Amino acid sequence: MVIGNSIPIDITLLEDLEQSALQLSSQLEALLSGLQTHLQQAASATLSSTKIYETCLVDGVCGQIAACVEKTTDLISRCDEMDKDMAAITAIAAQM
Repeated sequence: MVIGNSIPIDITLLEDLEQSALQLSSQLEALLSGLQTHLQQAASATLSSTKIYETCLVDGVCGQIAACVEKTTDLISRCDEMDKDMAAITAIAAQM
Protein backbone atom coordinates (compact mmCIF):
# COMPACT_ATOMS: atom_id res chain seq x y z
CA MET A 1 0.00 0.00 0.00
CA VAL A 2 1.25 3.48 -0.85
CA ILE A 3 0.01 6.81 0.54
CA GLY A 4 0.12 9.44 -2.10
CA ASN A 5 2.94 8.71 -4.46
CA SER A 6 5.98 8.51 -2.20
CA ILE A 7 5.55 6.61 1.13
CA PRO A 8 5.07 2.82 1.06
CA ILE A 9 3.30 1.42 4.18
CA ASP A 10 4.11 -2.05 5.43
CA ILE A 11 0.83 -3.64 6.60
CA THR A 12 2.71 -6.26 8.62
CA LEU A 13 4.51 -3.50 10.50
CA LEU A 14 1.19 -1.82 11.32
CA GLU A 15 -0.30 -5.12 12.50
CA ASP A 16 2.75 -5.74 14.72
CA LEU A 17 2.44 -2.23 16.10
CA GLU A 18 -1.25 -2.81 16.83
CA GLN A 19 -0.47 -6.11 18.59
CA SER A 20 2.20 -4.41 20.68
CA ALA A 21 -0.25 -1.63 21.58
CA LEU A 22 -2.87 -4.20 22.62
CA GLN A 23 -0.34 -6.08 24.75
CA LEU A 24 0.83 -2.85 26.34
CA SER A 25 -2.78 -1.85 27.03
CA SER A 26 -3.46 -5.23 28.62
CA GLN A 27 -0.33 -5.02 30.77
CA LEU A 28 -1.21 -1.47 31.84
CA GLU A 29 -4.71 -2.59 32.79
CA ALA A 30 -3.28 -5.44 34.89
CA LEU A 31 -0.80 -3.07 36.52
CA LEU A 32 -3.51 -0.55 37.38
CA SER A 33 -5.74 -3.31 38.74
CA GLY A 34 -2.91 -4.53 40.98
CA LEU A 35 -2.19 -0.98 42.07
CA GLN A 36 -5.84 -0.46 42.95
CA THR A 37 -5.83 -3.66 45.01
CA HIS A 38 -2.70 -2.59 46.89
CA LEU A 39 -4.10 0.88 47.52
CA GLN A 40 -7.30 -0.62 48.91
CA GLN A 41 -5.26 -2.87 51.19
CA ALA A 42 -3.17 0.10 52.35
CA ALA A 43 -6.31 2.14 53.02
CA SER A 44 -7.81 -0.74 54.98
CA ALA A 45 -4.63 -1.17 57.02
CA THR A 46 -4.52 2.57 57.70
CA LEU A 47 -8.14 2.57 58.86
CA SER A 48 -7.53 -0.44 61.10
CA SER A 49 -4.44 1.09 62.67
CA THR A 50 -6.28 4.37 63.25
CA LYS A 51 -9.11 2.54 65.01
CA ILE A 52 -6.63 0.61 67.15
CA TYR A 53 -4.79 3.84 68.02
CA GLU A 54 -8.05 5.56 68.99
CA THR A 55 -9.10 2.57 71.09
CA CYS A 56 -5.77 2.51 72.90
CA LEU A 57 -5.84 6.26 73.41
CA VAL A 58 -9.39 6.23 74.81
CA ASP A 59 -8.69 3.22 77.02
CA GLY A 60 -5.46 4.81 78.24
CA VAL A 61 -7.16 8.10 79.03
CA CYS A 62 -10.03 6.34 80.81
CA GLY A 63 -7.55 4.37 82.88
CA GLN A 64 -5.61 7.50 83.78
CA ILE A 65 -8.79 9.34 84.74
CA ALA A 66 -9.88 6.44 86.95
CA ALA A 67 -6.46 6.41 88.63
CA CYS A 68 -6.61 10.19 89.18
CA VAL A 69 -10.10 9.95 90.68
CA GLU A 70 -8.91 7.20 93.01
CA LYS A 71 -5.88 9.22 94.11
CA THR A 72 -8.01 12.34 94.62
CA THR A 73 -10.48 10.38 96.76
CA ASP A 74 -7.59 9.00 98.81
CA LEU A 75 -6.16 12.52 99.25
CA ILE A 76 -9.53 13.87 100.43
CA SER A 77 -9.83 11.01 102.94
CA ARG A 78 -6.36 11.71 104.31
CA CYS A 79 -7.11 15.43 104.57
CA ASP A 80 -10.29 14.65 106.54
CA GLU A 81 -8.31 12.40 108.90
CA MET A 82 -5.64 15.07 109.33
CA ASP A 83 -8.32 17.68 110.05
CA LYS A 84 -9.74 15.46 112.82
CA ASP A 85 -6.25 14.92 114.25
CA MET A 86 -5.51 18.66 114.14
CA ALA A 87 -8.72 19.45 116.07
CA ALA A 88 -7.02 18.20 119.23
CA ILE A 89 -4.04 20.50 118.59
CA THR A 90 -6.39 23.48 118.20
CA ALA A 91 -7.91 22.68 121.61
CA ILE A 92 -4.45 22.45 123.19
CA ALA A 93 -3.41 25.75 121.57
CA ALA A 94 -6.51 27.42 123.01
CA GLN A 95 -5.60 26.21 126.50
CA MET A 96 -2.12 27.67 126.23
